[in-house]
Amino acid sequence: MSVYKFIASGIRNKSDGGERISSMSTRIGLVSVAVSIFVIIVALCVVRGFRSEIRFKTSGYMGDLALVPPGQTPLNDLYPFTDSISVLDGLRSKAYVKNIQRVAYASGLVREGEELLGSYFKGVDSLYDFSFFAACLDDGALPDYSSKLASNEILISRRIADKMGYEVGSSVPAFFVKEKVNFRTFKVCGIYDAQLEELDNSMIVADIRHCQAVNGWQPDEVSTMEVVLDKRANIDLCYSELEEYVFSNLTDDDPSVFLLSVKRIFSNLFDWLNLLDYNVLTILILMMAVAGFNMISTLLIILFENISSIGLLKALGMTTTSVSKVFRNVALHIVGKGLLWGNIAALVVCLLQKVFHIVKLDPVSYFVSYVPIEIDVPLILLIDAVSVAVIMLILMLTSTFIAKVDPAKTLRME
Repeated sequence: MSVYKFIASGIRNKSDGGERISSMSTRIGLVSVAVSIFVIIVALCVVRGFRSEIRFKTSGYMGDLALVPPGQTPLNDLYPFTDSISVLDGLRSKAYVKNIQRVAYASGLVREGEELLGSYFKGVDSLYDFSFFAACLDDGALPDYSSKLASNEILISRRIADKMGYEVGSSVPAFFVKEKVNFRTFKVCGIYDAQLEELDNSMIVADIRHCQAVNGWQPDEVSTMEVVLDKRANIDLCYSELEEYVFSNLTDDDPSVFLLSVKRIFSNLFDWLNLLDYNVLTILILMMAVAGFNMISTLLIILFENISSIGLLKALGMTTTSVSKVFRNVALHIVGKGLLWGNIAALVVCLLQKVFHIVKLDPVSYFVSYVPIEIDVPLILLIDAVSVAVIMLILMLTSTFIAKVDPAKTLRME
């Protein structure tokens, strides 16, 4: 054990016991650090949870990126393009690209009695990845589009089912108004609940062959090609790289398409998430400041109560820097205990919320029915390290007090 730690241990033991003011101050400093770390970790886990949920839902509906005709969105049902694009193999070769899937949209009306509801029919084929809808499935089963003939099975949202009174097995009359009115009858095979109101209110999953037929398109014509990325991939970085690749490698024989990011399609949701990030940054700065300045108060009280010890150490030849190290060791012990208790409390609360969904939310306003949590251990450890560094930097201000202590005067007072 170094001499600094040995002396600091004695000062800690003296401060932790008895009726000394520093004993209460030490507890206040410890609680302040613990509460600050608790608030920071919980806030970060909640925001990361929201980011994860929103990305899961938006990407599940539209893909992370989408190839679309110029000036169109993926929901386009007027300007198709052929799915034989020369850049597709190059896109699939990227390690972070999981899948590229064909989708054709058709806008129509569904009816139940006298009720009519405008809807988007999302036409997909047998190669479509249904993992998102499987995770959101509320009732029934997923559709099977592998037969030679177009299937009449559709997957509808819980919002549409509740509005129109549909349930699994219900027949759904649908009208598609193009150059002429096209009437078809579908059968509900499953009901999903994604809780993304913007699309839940109108999105129906159907066989791509129905959508192509009512739009008057050929079997190789689509509205969009959805590019699904690895969930750990950064959408912005992948978008920049793939956009340049598509622009550079399209040939004259290819249809005119460009790449669109899901962040642009759902810009309102991602702008809201960015606002949450600013709020968390504000919380982080405030909590760091509160913990740091409470620790300064704690350490100053300890310094005042040990002023004779400071004078003695300086009289024995210790420099101001060395004495400061002693008291920074005292502070580090308090900060360490605060970090430990703050981490434990935050992780317990986050795990309880993650498992039991204790705090509920209105999905209409927040896009989820409960507060989502994502625990990122490396990020928590980084926050701990930054917190210690910032607080210890703030505590270096106390060196000014130690430098002004006159050994002769303090020893004479004793």
